[in-house]
Amino acid sequence: MINPRTRFLLKVFGLWILGALAISIPLCRINLVHFYRLKRSGVRTNGMVTALQASEHQAVYYKYEAAGQTYSGSGRAGFGNPEFCCLAVGQNVIVYYLPSHASESCIGVPDDLVGNEVPPIAGAGIAFPILAIAAYSWRIRSFRRWLLG
Repeated sequence: MINPRTRFLLKVFGLWILGALAISIPLCRINLVHFYRLKRSGVRTNGMVTALQASEHQAVYYKYEAAGQTYSGSGRAGFGNPEFCCLAVGQNVIVYYLPSHASESCIGVPDDLVGNEVPPIAGAGIAFPILAIAAYSWRIRSFRRWLLG
């Protein structure tokens, strides 16, 4: 027979794992998978800044050539390129694209972009489930009874 404390810890740990996965997997699919694919198979090229929009989270719009065609994209400054304040329209920047799908690209070095994405996703996966379990057990009596029972 499992003692009550072990049962409680197993329930909390199980809920935490489920919550961490429910938060982390969708967050990873936003940018991390894209940047990782570019890190693994991307080709570096020179791009050119076509527009800067400070009001859109400091978006940097760029264009680049691949396989004889011109492609465009948007991203954030830094990550191997100058910071937003130091960029100008017409300036050359580092761009990576996939040779098999040349329209898929990123501005900056994918290694740096992956490294920038991981800590917030891990933090959200760790913190939010703990906060949710604490809030539910504090606010919902039936959940608290189940958790402790």
